[in-house]
Amino acid sequence: MAEEAAYGARAFGVEVLLLVLDSSDAEIVAEHRAVIASLPVVPGVVVHHLDEDEQRDFLREVIARSGVPAPDRVLRLMLPDRVSYGACTNRAFLLAEALGCTSVHRRDSDSRYQYLDGEPVFPLHHELTALGLRAADVAGLVSRSRLDPACADRPVSLVGGSFVGEMSVDVEEIRRIDPGIYEDVVGLSVPSDYPEIWRRNLIAESFRGAGTAAYTADRTTLMSVSPTRVDMCNIAFDREVYGRVPLPPATDTIGSDYFLIHLVQDARLPGVLHNRHIVNFHTDERRSDAGFLAYQLRFAKYLLSTPHFASVYSAMTEAGDALLDAEGHVRASVVSGFVRNSTRVDRSANAERLAVLDRSYRALGGRYTGAADALAPLREQLLDEARQDMEEFALLTDAWESLTRASRTVPPRNARTLTVAYAGGEERRGPVSMGQANMIRCMLRDEPDHINIHDVWPVPEGTRTESAIEALRALAVRHEALRTTFPHAAGSAPREQVVAAEGTFTVTVLDHDDLPDDPTGYAESLARRARAERFALDRDFPLRISLVARSGAPVFVAVAASHAVTDVSALAVLKEEWLSLLAGETLPPPASLTPLGLAAEEATPAGLRRSEASLRYWERIIRTGPQAMFAEPGAEGTDVRTPQLTLRSRRAARALALVAERTGGMPSTVLLTAWCALVAHRTDQPACVAAVPTSNRYHPRLTRSVNTLSQDALLALDVRVPTFDALLKKAWGAALNAYRHSRFDAVALWEMIGRTTHERGSRFARDVVFNDVSTLPATVTTVTSAAEEAAAAATPETANGPDLELSWGPDQVLPTRVLTFVHAIRPVLHLSTWSDPALFKRDEAEAFLTGLVRLLEAAATDDVPLASLTEVTGVRPVERGPRWCRVDGSWTSPPLVAQALSEALEGLSVHVTADAATPDATTPDGPTPKDAILTAYIAAGDTPLTPARAHTALMDALPGRPGVLAPRRYVIVQNPPTEADRTSAWLRQQILREGTGRDRDVT
Repeated sequence: MAEEAAYGARAFGVEVLLLVLDSSDAEIVAEHRAVIASLPVVPGVVVHHLDEDEQRDFLREVIARSGVPAPDRVLRLMLPDRVSYGACTNRAFLLAEALGCTSVHRRDSDSRYQYLDGEPVFPLHHELTALGLRAADVAGLVSRSRLDPACADRPVSLVGGSFVGEMSVDVEEIRRIDPGIYEDVVGLSVPSDYPEIWRRNLIAESFRGAGTAAYTADRTTLMSVSPTRVDMCNIAFDREVYGRVPLPPATDTIGSDYFLIHLVQDARLPGVLHNRHIVNFHTDERRSDAGFLAYQLRFAKYLLSTPHFASVYSAMTEAGDALLDAEGHVRASVVSGFVRNSTRVDRSANAERLAVLDRSYRALGGRYTGAADALAPLREQLLDEARQDMEEFALLTDAWESLTRASRTVPPRNARTLTVAYAGGEERRGPVSMGQANMIRCMLRDEPDHINIHDVWPVPEGTRTESAIEALRALAVRHEALRTTFPHAAGSAPREQVVAAEGTFTVTVLDHDDLPDDPTGYAESLARRARAERFALDRDFPLRISLVARSGAPVFVAVAASHAVTDVSALAVLKEEWLSLLAGETLPPPASLTPLGLAAEEATPAGLRRSEASLRYWERIIRTGPQAMFAEPGAEGTDVRTPQLTLRSRRAARALALVAERTGGMPSTVLLTAWCALVAHRTDQPACVAAVPTSNRYHPRLTRSVNTLSQDALLALDVRVPTFDALLKKAWGAALNAYRHSRFDAVALWEMIGRTTHERGSRFARDVVFNDVSTLPATVTTVTSAAEEAAAAATPETANGPDLELSWGPDQVLPTRVLTFVHAIRPVLHLSTWSDPALFKRDEAEAFLTGLVRLLEAAATDDVPLASLTEVTGVRPVERGPRWCRVDGSWTSPPLVAQALSEALEGLSVHVTADAATPDATTPDGPTPKDAILTAYIAAGDTPLTPARAHTALMDALPGRPGVLAPRRYVIVQNPPTEADRTSAWLRQQILREGTGRDRDVT
């Protein structure tokens, strides 16, 4: 297993945590520790070996923090005093959450790897290749796909193979003694309502895995994976599965730990089946007399669990997609309900199972008679336990979300948590500011790792732990934002903020004998892990602080921060002031507006007028601009897993400076102009509409405010000008106008967006984001790892940065098509881009950034005609094909509109036309031909459909479909014509109703 872990770290560049859960007695544990200590140190591999006492301590801490009822009972379910495969794996799940893992890969002690050409065949290869990725992105990485296309946007949640060698359940001896009795006994594990032909096939295939054939080459299938095709010793789950539902914690049984495989299949979550099968063998302990009797008890309990699990599996199969919520997460409450219902199964069927098992074992004779004698007095107890096991599984499932959440806050063993008290501030309360309301809305809606922020602060050498903590305490007293909470009723958004005069916060001190090879990257990983947990707005201190030390000496402070009270600039201020305090400096009294002070200013007539002007500005763009920049084939879904591509280039920085010198423009505006020109060129759009987050710190009273001030500025840059220089002149005014209108009431803004898009029939996508943080101090925006920095400084040639370097980084799930962060513009242009891989293959994403450099270099010496962008940059406009057209300022595809509308109306026949305008018609702003108008013809049959209902249904279906616009007119007829693809045929049908769907229907 250590070799497999090393392979994963080496081949995939990930950190692999090798977790050994040891239930041996003290003497054997000591032997195991010696073996583990002798393992070679491998970069990227961290071994965690926990005996039962250490596991128990961890669980007690988790359970205490979770606040679940019946804590002692939960502890017993997690760490029973009897054998439980499910409980052991559940402990691994919680430890994985505590350690920040994104997946769990299980191997068992009674299995080995296959070999090919003298090398072990590691299942981890396929697990890390596919797990957690969107199924559509995995389709090209496997040998074949048998997945329902409707599941293509769901993540791969399970990757597994089977086993070869000895049977997984030790019943081969029964088959050899008497095949007929073997069928009777094994048949007890098959649900009674199965057809006979299925029953016989299942009996024949049960517990045999993949047989005995040796591995020769990879075969992988993207599919809905059946539990009969994989084994729990060769399985990997994404945390979205095990983080939602545990395994049954039943003791002295087998097979119950396969539950999550059933859940993944029944919820129609994609999986990958591979053929890197594990070699299974039976230990000597199982072959002993005591081991034999213990195993027969487990087998008997497994058979008695069959009707209960059959009830659950049947209910889950019938539920199907209903097992998932609207965001695709497993609904644990539904699962626990099915489990609880299974306790009502009539126990008479199980009584008959025990009778059949007793007769069969006595007929086999020998030691099976001894097994029958041992089971007989346990009859009533076993029947009771079969029901009780399901009751306890339901209880643990209900508690699981609280346990997993709490486990993410439990520090590892080399940590201690210090509680720091502060006092001396002033208690105040008042309304939230506009920036706070905006971020709170995002925090309540988005995943925490998308919206929380983080930073890593290097600790000056010689700093004592006490001094670092004292400086943090001083910051809490100094800044009201750090003492602010937001009381609110459940299910509502806070409208008020409360500033405490005193309180406490915690600092987790992680003291190491030595730090990893990349200590900065390690501290970065701690901060990222901390940001993955939601902040409780009504009670949590807004900073999660870990202090990383080496042999007692602080080295880094890793900070995760709530975006409700901080932003990138606020963290920069906190970092600067913290370092000043450590240097012994006295800080001047705060001169910036507090969050409450800003909220009061925003409530003045001038503040309200400014917010209303911002809303009018946004409404004009949303009502007339393209609904999405990337409305084109392949653009699908709302949350996209996108890889990071980083550009570091001295060439680009030199060219950028030369363009600024030649034109007199600011370097940041030049870069924004070049980026917008290339995005509009690639998307074949007449304007670049992009969210351009701004710090909103241009006023002296806001410059150093510890507050969340950053909000989106919405840039709309018309690129219909002849040259780059002309576009640069427009960009300055357009950017200034966008920044002037970036302070607004977020609730009112989204109400306006909802109203406007419903009227227009569009969906505001915010699919392009450009965030230039190069003018800010080095803060959380830096994504370059220490390893990257070291590599960049490795040679004299790269002392000031590489000439042009592109490097790929980790994926992130983002609600955008293209996100760009600009970190620095001198002496190296350093930016990172996350691009939708469905629109930009890796070579295309690299070509886009290279094209940006080429554009800057061309503009450095002379003006560049925008008509020559393809030749200059190598970036070509998208080819949408003949079925796309421009409608109301946006690209759309009538066939896609028809498909989406039909699906929204549960399969009604729909035909959509784009009625072209006259060739000489032009827009008021220029010679572009006037856009077409969409009309939808709907055959409603007996459905009482109105245009308003059709429009509402389509609007609900628009998210994730940037190429779909709502028709301007809905025409409802009774039945579809014979020639349903011809508009003239639809025009001959009798019209039942027609209208825009936006207002009162016309009949």
